[in-house]
Amino acid sequence: MKGFLKIISGAASMAMLAFAVSTVQAQLIDVNFIDDSINTDYGGGNSPAPAAMSGAAVVGSAGDIWNGLSGFNYSSYPTGTTGGPYNLLYANGTTSGATLSLTASSGTYDANSVNWGNYSPFSWNSLADEQANTGYPATPYANLFASMIVSHTAGVVDTVTLSGLAPDGSYNLYVYSAGDLNLASGATPGQRTSTFSVNGITQTCVWTSGVSTLVNGVDYLEFNAVADGSGMLVINYGNSANGDETDFNGLQLQSVPEPGTFAMIGAAMTFFLVGRRNR
Repeated sequence: MKGFLKIISGAASMAMLAFAVSTVQAQLIDVNFIDDSINTDYGGGNSPAPAAMSGAAVVGSAGDIWNGLSGFNYSSYPTGTTGGPYNLLYANGTTSGATLSLTASSGTYDANSVNWGNYSPFSWNSLADEQANTGYPATPYANLFASMIVSHTAGVVDTVTLSGLAPDGSYNLYVYSAGDLNLASGATPGQRTSTFSVNGITQTCVWTSGVSTLVNGVDYLEFNAVADGSGMLVINYGNSANGDETDFNGLQLQSVPEPGTFAMIGAAMTFFLVGRRNR
């Protein structure tokens, strides 16, 4: 009888833990931008075609669903970009109730511009690999860092606006920014500085060409973000004093779990560990 009760207790604790973990996953929204107006308009081509990311980045799990957003509007193709509102899914595929709208005054771009001798080091190990179509993907983040919305005019602030969030809700926000290795002219790969501002806090992301791992301050930034009273959160990007190009590949928005969720995870782990010790 005791053995049976231990089995039931262990199963209950594991079920509780699974529920708590699934609750955290259900509060994660993943987005990557997959239009490529500049490549299309000027014949840069791309290899392969832009596609939605999947799985984990800084946060998340294998199999997570990403919202790959495309089909933007262009007032002066390939620039003057607007898009949305797009309905967003959570990472587990359920409807979030949140929407996203954007502006990108300098258009959209795909780093794997095979006709221009450009490539993303997240996608390919070398330009030769891209041109021979071998060894793709070089990293799990190939789709995330392939395409981007672009702000490249001094004095212009572009925006990504999330609506339908929890009013006054707290979030962990990760914004991703990395461009291409432009080797067509034989130039030495350098750095690209991108500027983001959330809730009045401004951070700069300085991507060093060739980096193909996730490094805070290099190809992503983390913000502690708070939605306003109507459930809106605005990400400003671009508008550096000298007009540096800001590339915005995508984002992850993770709701900060309520204290009760952490308590549930802790209780489940306690029950599980006590059960193991008793056995």
